[in-house]
Amino acid sequence: MIQRFAILAAALTLTAAAPAYAAECKLFGGVGNGLTEGIAKFMSEAAVRNVIENKGLKPTGEAKVTCTAAAVGSECSARQQGCK
Repeated sequence: MIQRFAILAAALTLTAAAPAYAAECKLFGGVGNGLTEGIAKFMSEAAVRNVIENKGLKPTGEAKVTCTAAAVGSECSARQQGCK
């Protein structure tokens, strides 16, 4: 079983409408590939969680995941907020 794993560390700033405590929060993204959508989803969630934790932040809320069919298997992108 061959799996590809890619990490996309994209930090995006939050909008001005966010609460004051969110000033120390950022949005991070991760990408995962797998033979099945379940594997790809798991890999993308793990990727975004690893990026957040490696930055010394804590994940907040649930990851938002979108999946598409790839040439072989599926590719999923996950986004989650990380705060101090």
